[in-house]
Amino acid sequence: MKFYEFNKFEYYALILASSEEDALEGYNEILADLEEEKSKLKPDVITEEQALKRYKKSVIENCETEEEKEEDFCISIKSFKYREEEAIKRGIELSEKYQIFLVDGSLL
Repeated sequence: MKFYEFNKFEYYALILASSEEDALEGYNEILADLEEEKSKLKPDVITEEQALKRYKKSVIENCETEEEKEEDFCISIKSFKYREEEAIKRGIELSEKYQIFLVDGSLL
């Protein structure tokens, strides 16, 4: 599980995923078609601390303070980890292979 930052792509995104392939799938499904860009660009892998820093700087719905943003961030990570662990325990494929944390403001 890693954070993938799409900062060189048409639209910015910060996505948590088990693999780069899953992160690219999430970007393609939610933000923009990657067919042309996919072969040329790769998202940057950043640390959880770097991801949290970017998350705190962003406008997050229902979060007014940095503390609320950090709590929301941590809850989202725990939820993703739990779903991933449950899928492994049950021997099934994870239905949601990625978690989108931030998207380009121009898309909102």
